[in-house]
Amino acid sequence: MSAQVQSIIDVGTDGMLVDIECHISSGLPAIVIVGFANKAVDEAKERIRSAFTNSQLELPKKRITINLAPADIPKDSTSFDLAIATSVLTASGQCSYRTDNLYIGELALDGSLRPVRGIIGKLLAGRRQGYSRFVIPVGSLSQAKLVPEITLLPARNLRDVYLHLTDTVKLEGIYTAEGMLPIKRSKQHSEDFRHVVGQARAKRALEIAAAGAHNVLLSGPPGTGKSMLAKALRTILPPLSREEVVNLPGLKARASQSSCLLGITDFGCRL
Repeated sequence: MSAQVQSIIDVGTDGMLVDIECHISSGLPAIVIVGFANKAVDEAKERIRSAFTNSQLELPKKRITINLAPADIPKDSTSFDLAIATSVLTASGQCSYRTDNLYIGELALDGSLRPVRGIIGKLLAGRRQGYSRFVIPVGSLSQAKLVPEITLLPARNLRDVYLHLTDTVKLEGIYTAEGMLPIKRSKQHSEDFRHVVGQARAKRALEIAAAGAHNVLLSGPPGTGKSMLAKALRTILPPLSREEVVNLPGLKARASQSSCLLGITDFGCRL
């Protein structure tokens, strides 16, 4: 018996779909994970054993082989736990599989789902790959809501996912529309650009850098105002748009505006 479930992995600034293939065959009971998985992924088999037991689910007493494809790409995320468990449930015939869902989540020993790191990047990458429905941990919901135009299916534990896939108790889908959490403007900074007295040439250099999104390097002896100017620079920069906040490619064009670490050197102005 075989089954295939999809998850996603971060690769550079993009993501790559990973096919979680599960094959159950006769033999000594064991879970074997292949496909260039590191120790964190390989340890998923112990989390899955405990999660199945504590979720009142049957783990087949057979040889279970899990393949993470493509097998030539390193896999180093615990976010595959939920997809691996779902592939086992599907291959063993305990539930049906929804091909339009992407599964992201880390399993705890009691079967609950823990939040995963980089959930926003994974959702954006999945959306670029054509997916719009994501099964995620409840703990990742607040961050996931920032990503627009997707449907989130938050689950508290593996049992919830099982009941959803068997059409017993459906997970409530949440459509994010344009992003459900408002972006708040930065709080009032203690250093304000307009309050900087003197430093005319340095301030002029920073204004040019901010207007043209240039890099600057602050250089000079201690006590000349480098840190003060760098902190004050934030107050003359425009706030990032929602797409720039959640989308790394959109953020690159204004990266220097969100973080300017500057340099005022001999050919420019020395503090």
